[in-house]
Amino acid sequence: MAKAYKAKWIIPSDGNVYEDCALIVDEGKVQEIIKQQDLIEDNYTSTKDFKNSIITPGFVNLHNHLQYTNLKKLDKRDLGAKLKRFYTILKKYYFLTGISKKSFIYRLSNLLSDYFCLTRNEKIASFKKGIEQSLLNGTTAVAQLSKESKYFELLNEMPLKTFLFFELFSDSNEASKDEFRQIKKKIEKLKNQKSQNTFIGVAPHSICCVHKRLFKILVKYCKKHNILMTIRLGESQEEIDWLNHGFSDIDLLNEFTGHKKFEPAFENLSPAKYLEELGVLSKQLLISYGNFLSENDLMLLKENKVSLAYCPRVSDNLHNHKLDFNKVIEYFPYRFGFGVNSLAFNEDLSLLNELKYVNNGQLDALEAIKYLTIIPAKILRLNNVIGSLETDKDADFNVFELEEGEDYKAILNKTRPQHVYINARRVVKHGEIHY
Repeated sequence: MAKAYKAKWIIPSDGNVYEDCALIVDEGKVQEIIKQQDLIEDNYTSTKDFKNSIITPGFVNLHNHLQYTNLKKLDKRDLGAKLKRFYTILKKYYFLTGISKKSFIYRLSNLLSDYFCLTRNEKIASFKKGIEQSLLNGTTAVAQLSKESKYFELLNEMPLKTFLFFELFSDSNEASKDEFRQIKKKIEKLKNQKSQNTFIGVAPHSICCVHKRLFKILVKYCKKHNILMTIRLGESQEEIDWLNHGFSDIDLLNEFTGHKKFEPAFENLSPAKYLEELGVLSKQLLISYGNFLSENDLMLLKENKVSLAYCPRVSDNLHNHKLDFNKVIEYFPYRFGFGVNSLAFNEDLSLLNELKYVNNGQLDALEAIKYLTIIPAKILRLNNVIGSLETDKDADFNVFELEEGEDYKAILNKTRPQHVYINARRVVKHGEIHY
């Protein structure tokens, strides 16, 4: 039999808001939303009354590196970790001498060094913690970026939906062929092993770290197999300098990570024009950041129906610059969502805090919820199962308790829900993990 969840307000992300209603769920799927006055409790196996609360769909996070969650907290004192740490310090000194320690390049090299020093078990624990932090913040679907496949089995066992984008790097024709052979083999293997909650895509890291040959191979592969691609674009000033001059501090970071220096495939092109020349721009592309994109670039992306994972807090933290929110709304209408990156460069994993950081009245409560739920679900092509509380979709939803006198508009002032459900299974109870 079905279950009923009553609340003062229900925002299903279909453009409506329902007052004094109940969400009806059966076998983990949404059935309908009905008025509480029409609810016959004997018809349901259980009825949960959240009273003065808001029910929303679960949130969808478009850019995550959950593996970095514990980097600031781990105490790496064992001998192996100390030796690894000593090695990376020497390596940084050799490759990055003269680079400001406050720069994006140096801070990213620190991140990679710290991650390199972790044991396998520490990496797994860090990743699990990231999943828990995501759930506590009401995120029930994530786009996770990683080069490693060690997290695949873990994700298969977790309740949340995950779009696992495998990060790719290459510095030459041969390296591109090798990288593609490896990722193709990995995808074909994992497709046969994945659960119904796990999805797979590719993530060429950036135009500065991926050779033109790999881009061209991936374009054909993704088009043939209908696979989503995501890439960092216009993220840093160093990327713009690399395109304009053929070199920048990005080259030092590439050498630090074991890749050879290579030059842009085309001269004097902006980031979006560069991707257009490579044939990458399409509605199957999700870009992240866009901090340093010009108006012409933004228009080109709009014309090609490219989507955006907007990460404003990390952008300001790492680059002291972010894409203006008004431009995001103008050039990516109904084609953007938010991303948090990781706790390595962010204060928390709250999508609501990401929204509050930039929203100065541009989005009202109903529109804001859409950009946290149904719109990013559409970008990931998961809107047939998640993103809204409509009939036959998975019952993934959040419950936010309200203070006296608050209405559904108060959602814009909240940080995280008190309860989180996935397929009608409660995974967060009173602000604590419960599964």
